[in-house]
Amino acid sequence: MRRSLQFSALMLVFCLGQSLYSQRDVPVPGSCTPQVNQKLAGIIASQTRRDVDNVMVCGVATGKTRLQAGGRHGNHHITSIAVQLPDGQTVNVQVVTNDDLDGVVVAQRNDPVFAYGQAYVAHGPWAAGVHDVHCSTHRGADNGWVVVAGVKTPQSCSGQ
Repeated sequence: MRRSLQFSALMLVFCLGQSLYSQRDVPVPGSCTPQVNQKLAGIIASQTRRDVDNVMVCGVATGKTRLQAGGRHGNHHITSIAVQLPDGQTVNVQVVTNDDLDGVVVAQRNDPVFAYGQAYVAHGPWAAGVHDVHCSTHRGADNGWVVVAGVKTPQSCSGQ
């Protein structure tokens, strides 16, 4: 009886630990509203210097995606989007995809864009950015994604 109870307690701790670190699949919203960008707005306002996991953003591409070639993590594509925040302010945000992890993701001017990944406060013409928009590669991060003109990448993270 005591061994059974110990085993049950051990399994409970294991299962709770797994659920704390398992990567969730977060659905894409049905529409882009300022409320989708609420968490990002808080990050921008805080001017934090750390990356924040599990942040969603949506907006409209302000131009064609540009290639950032090379670097220690390979090629990246950067899409600038105009994002409406809940306070009515519109800011520019960059969505960064990694060609090796995400495939080549390209938007055209005025394409609707949704992204879910790791946010950071940016500089220059961008208030913030979102990267790690691929299947989770670290603890605490949900599976990320990017949707350009209705096409989601990656389509699924199952089997990873």
